Amino acid sequence: MRAPAALVLLLGLAQSAGAQQTTDELTAACDQSGGQPCFRLAQLYAQGASVRQDARRADGLAVRACDTGVPEACTQLGRWLLQGLILDIDEHRALALFRRACEAGDGAGCEEASLAYERGTGVVPNLSTAIAYGTRGCEQGHPRSCLRLGDRYERGLDVATNEARAAGLYRTGCDLKEANSCVRLARMYEDGRGVGRDISRAIALYRRACEVGNSLACQLAVLREEGLM
Repeated sequence: MRAPAALVLLLGLAQSAGAQQTTDELTAACDQSGGQPCFRLAQLYAQGASVRQDARRADGLAVRACDTGVPEACTQLGRWLLQGLILDIDEHRALALFRRACEAGDGAGCEEASLAYERGTGVVPNLSTAIAYGTRGCEQGHPRSCLRLGDRYERGLDVATNEARAAGLYRTGCDLKEANSCVRLARMYEDGRGVGRDISRAIALYRRACEVGNSLACQLAVLREEGLM
């Protein structure tokens, strides 16, 4: 049964009023203390969600959040500056924000800085600096950083091959629920590369990768358990 038009209108007005109240509350909290309320508002203005999209307002709010203890806001603002969808592209400013976020403990900011130094985005390429930022990203709990670094050391991509180091990085990434890290480490246990050969450990790692969403790992675990690979 379709709701009466009047009821639909009332529901829409109620939702709009609720969204406005939330925006007003966030604005008051942001004005008072900065931090997360400012970051949430910045995202709303960037997306045009419950407010009219306003790139300049989103920029200013993200800066305030970044300045008042939310390093993820620094990282997000940097990404907006690289994407050029909300704000004009500014690679140099983006990199400065990524570095700042990393210094404040945001692993995602470290990973973005690592990619910038690797690719030469807003800076002269510098592989050693890229690796240093990637290492910090992994240490600060960013799983993708662990996977990328592990791959670099496993395959010797512009560094000396170090399978033991790769295994350690994959282990950290796996602990952070990065499924591909679990799979890569499982294969190293199967082959005895960088770690002692241990099939039961490999199966357990395939199982862990399966649990966090890698469907291929589910099949690999079954095949290995049944001795079919």
